[in-house]
Amino acid sequence: MAGTKATVVKREALFEQVWSKPMTRLAKDYGISDVALGKICKRMQIPRPP
Repeated sequence: MAGTKATVVKREALFEQVWSKPMTRLAKDYGISDVALGKICKRMQIPRPP
């Protein structure tokens, strides 16, 4: 994928963000879908709000 830039976020920082903002808004901030953010949280073992 040409032109794709990875963003590195520590688990603790992402945990704080997930619990302080709606997933859809946080995903938009990162330029990804909320489904993709959910998969990242699952992979990093970050619990998500219901």
